[in-house]
Amino acid sequence: MNRDKISYLKFIGIILLLSIPLIALTALYFSSTTITPNDEFFVISKGETPQINENSWGLTIHGQVNNTLTFNYSNFTSQHSEEVIGTLQCVEGPSGTAIWKGVPLKDLLDIAQIKEGALDVVFYAADDYTSSLTVEEATEGNVLLAYEMNGEPLPPEQGFPVRVVAPNQLGYKWVKWVVRIEIVNYDYKGYWESRGWSDDATRMVFSNWFLHAFLLAIAFLFGGIAMISGLKRSQFTEIFHDLPKFVNKKFHITFSIAYFLTSLSVFIYWTISTILNRGAIFYTFHGIIALLSIIFLIPGFITGLKKLKKRDQNQKTWHYKWNLYSFIFFLVTILLGFYLALTGQFRIF
Repeated sequence: MNRDKISYLKFIGIILLLSIPLIALTALYFSSTTITPNDEFFVISKGETPQINENSWGLTIHGQVNNTLTFNYSNFTSQHSEEVIGTLQCVEGPSGTAIWKGVPLKDLLDIAQIKEGALDVVFYAADDYTSSLTVEEATEGNVLLAYEMNGEPLPPEQGFPVRVVAPNQLGYKWVKWVVRIEIVNYDYKGYWESRGWSDDATRMVFSNWFLHAFLLAIAFLFGGIAMISGLKRSQFTEIFHDLPKFVNKKFHITFSIAYFLTSLSVFIYWTISTILNRGAIFYTFHGIIALLSIIFLIPGFITGLKKLKKRDQNQKTWHYKWNLYSFIFFLVTILLGFYLALTGQFRIF
């Protein structure tokens, strides 16, 4: 095999390695649209799973209604039920799709007869967690009080005996272990909402974790290409000196600009969407490391511009160091992002 073929294969191999996050995200995205087995479904709760006996469990619907309703497990599960395929999407990335069976909340609210002026439907859980939906959101046809998941009774960690299923809402509105529902005539702030999370948890493209993650993976790919193309004629290593001829100075400048612009854009996008959804920015190590990546990227880009204007070895050294540290932090950001998406861990508060 001649030298040119080897250099092309090496370049292709590097591109494939840099594309791993993008490939993994694609696989994760398509897997999120398939039914997730109960034992593989992610679990995020504010504390321990309460142990509830179905024989002693009860549900009360009261407040701004004409008819107060009370149920035990037996007569609740004997109500008219429907099935909904719904995806539970956490703000921080974890998601799972299941076939949920339960009583349409709209049916129960129709029986209870909500009074004029009511604003929110508040859900109280056995672990003292609370959240709410507006009356309009709660009466959407696909909102259930579910008691089955994929043809089986809800597992304890998924909210047995009854949980909220609201496919158009983010996960913190899907209250588990529901024991009481109150209709109120004011804007109620639940557990997370009172800690800064948005009271409007409607799932939108702007709040989609996958969009943010895909943009991050693309920026990582551009950054990796910029790094290796910059090192082709570098004194710091000879590993990339044999890359194809088209990996030249113009090629390096193009991908460096693309890396800078996409990184800065995705960081701004993430910051805005996080403030809107979370009410805070740097509440995970993932976010803090992302900030460090941007902090190192900016002087790296500036020293690169200065290096173009004059042949200064000192500028070359600093340009290399700033961008190397930025890319390392970027890689750590990607890894923590995947871990966060799969487990919901690495929160600071």
